[in-house]
Amino acid sequence: MIHKLLPLLKYFHALAETGSFTKAAERLFISQSTVSIQIRKLEQTLGVKLLNRKNKHQFTLTSEGEALARETSYSFSRLTAQLNGIQGGLLTSGEITLSSSSSVGTRLLLPVIAQLKQSYPQLTIHLQDTPGKKLFFEDKIDISTNFGVPGLEFYSIYLKTINKQMVASSNYIQRLGTPTNLQQIPQHQLIMQSEGRNEWQTLLSKSDLDVTILNTQLVSSNLAKLEAIRLGLGIGLVPDYLLDECDDNIVIITGIDLTSVAEDLYLICEKRRQYESKIKWLMAELADKLKA
Repeated sequence: MIHKLLPLLKYFHALAETGSFTKAAERLFISQSTVSIQIRKLEQTLGVKLLNRKNKHQFTLTSEGEALARETSYSFSRLTAQLNGIQGGLLTSGEITLSSSSSVGTRLLLPVIAQLKQSYPQLTIHLQDTPGKKLFFEDKIDISTNFGVPGLEFYSIYLKTINKQMVASSNYIQRLGTPTNLQQIPQHQLIMQSEGRNEWQTLLSKSDLDVTILNTQLVSSNLAKLEAIRLGLGIGLVPDYLLDECDDNIVIITGIDLTSVAEDLYLICEKRRQYESKIKWLMAELADKLKA
C-alpha cells in the first residue's frame, strides 16, 4: 500500500502547507484540478476523509487530515534536511549566472560574491549586465536584480529601498550655483541615463513645470552618470550606495524632497525555478548579505 501512498502524499503536503489549492498547484507546477483529483485518490486509498470542503476553493482539515499534516510536515522536513546534507556539496559548487545593472553589480554584488567565494571556493558566480528585457532562458540568466515590483511570472525577494541623492561637482556649483527648489531645476544641465526610468520627469511631475524641454545630458549608466557629474557636466540623481564620503569633488544638494525617485530593489528568478535547491539557497544567501 505504501507504494501507492507516497506519490499522493506530496500533493497533500503541499496543500496542507499552503492552505490553498491555487498555491499548492503553483508550487507543484500543475493545475488545481490535478491537486484536487490526487487528494481524492489519497482519501479513497486511505479510506478516510481528510478535508471538509466548503466550496471549490475553500476547505478545512478534518482531525485525520490534521494528524496526517503534522506527520507529513515532520517527515518531509526530515527528508529535506537529509537531502540537503547529501547535496550540500552540489549547492556550494558549480557555476551560476547573476544579472544586474553595472552599478549594482559593481558596488553591491561584487563584494558579496567575494565573500561567498571565500566561504565556497568551488562556487563560481558569473556577473553580467542586465539586458534591456530579461530573457532568462535565452540569456542563460539564473538570478537577476530588479528595480520595482517584479511581474507575476517571477519569484522575488525584496532587498532594500535605494534612495537617491542630488549631486553636482564643486566646480559646477561654483560656476552655476545650487538649486534650492524644484522651480530652479530646469535652469540647470541635468545628467540622466539614456534608457530606463526618467527620474527628472518623475521628480518634477507634481510641479507645473514643462518637463518636455529639460536640458539633459544622456549617459549609459549610473556609473557613467557619476563620472559625468565629476567632470562638471551637470546635476544628477545618484543612488546613495555610489557616493563616497571622501570624494571632495562631489557636493550633495539638500533641501529638495527626493522620495518619489527612490526605488525598491529585488532579487528575482523565474517562478518555475524557485524551488531548485541551488537557486533557492543562493538567493537566500545573497539576500541575507545584501540586507546586512
